[in-house]
Amino acid sequence: MGDRAGPLTGIRIVEMTGIGPVPYAAMLLADMGADIIRIDRPGGYPAPDAALDFAAMGAASVFYRSRPLVQVDLKSYEGRALMRDLIGKADALIEGYRPGAMEALGLGPDTCLLDNPQLAYVRVTGWGQDGPLARTAGHDLNYIARSGALSHFGRDGVVPVAIPPLVGDMASGALFGVIGLLSAVMQARSSGKGQVVDANIVDGSASLYTLLSSLSAMGAHNAPAGQNIVDGGRYYYRTYACADGYVAVGAIEPAFRKVLLDRLELSDDPRFTSEAPEDDAFCTARMSALFATRSRAHWETVFADSDGCVTPVLSPSEAAEDEHNAARSTFVKIDGVEQATPAPRFITTPGAISLSGREASHPDPETLLRWGISREKIDSLT
Repeated sequence: MGDRAGPLTGIRIVEMTGIGPVPYAAMLLADMGADIIRIDRPGGYPAPDAALDFAAMGAASVFYRSRPLVQVDLKSYEGRALMRDLIGKADALIEGYRPGAMEALGLGPDTCLLDNPQLAYVRVTGWGQDGPLARTAGHDLNYIARSGALSHFGRDGVVPVAIPPLVGDMASGALFGVIGLLSAVMQARSSGKGQVVDANIVDGSASLYTLLSSLSAMGAHNAPAGQNIVDGGRYYYRTYACADGYVAVGAIEPAFRKVLLDRLELSDDPRFTSEAPEDDAFCTARMSALFATRSRAHWETVFADSDGCVTPVLSPSEAAEDEHNAARSTFVKIDGVEQATPAPRFITTPGAISLSGREASHPDPETLLRWGISREKIDSLT
């Protein structure tokens, strides 16, 4: 693997392989320098009949990058003994199984915290560790529906058919899992005591719309979804179709809105400064018609180097080639897969992709040696 150089260098984490939030959380931590061992079951995860075979689809080259894989049979005595040895040397463990699954393997938090009193035991689920739904199945869409987050994406009183698993799995699950893990590790280092972290998508997605709840309490976000300032209800904060694509307009502040209207040659129409609902409907229709007359590239040129807050809506492939993103190396291609570079950026101790997903998908017993596991114990596993 080479020397770890990111800001989390020196932190050791055991990751229980799964799908969804946990591998993404572990990827972020590994990119920032954490020394992570990804524990997989013999034959790999998910099971061959799973609906989403991430490895087969190439997603492993992204999700599983920057940390090695060790396959362990957790149903065997030797496998469980190895796990307890590794956990005893770790700062944190992160898992995303249903409540009770780790306990059934003899690796629940009571056992692991007994072996390692300073361990941060991070559990990332949809519903949380308790409550009526804790042990029931679900996915991103179910969790953000229950938390109230999905309702904020409605239009004209109708909720969306679905949205990609970004708000739930990636933000509410993975990112809150990372926050919880690092917070628990810091607490353990100051107090000497580890703890269980219950990071779940329902709690996380409820927290994510705190801004909207605050605006609602102020009377600034009380209309049905899609009719408020920040969800497309005003002409100056929404997307518009061009002749060949889309642009996003985000000119909320009056100063930026002036630039928007000046460059569209609409400043002389008083209806664009009115708050009357019928005038806003007129403005939206007028701007829709105007943007549709020209190409996306044309509007990029019109608003180039301005504070009009008009940007193209790019596809992932276009984003990778975008001038601004290219200048900052926001994306990198590894093993033929375009992926985001480590974020956030650290000036003194930058993160790095230390292993491609393809390299990280092969069992690496040498990692166990690096963690202080004896060759004899490693050989007993095979």
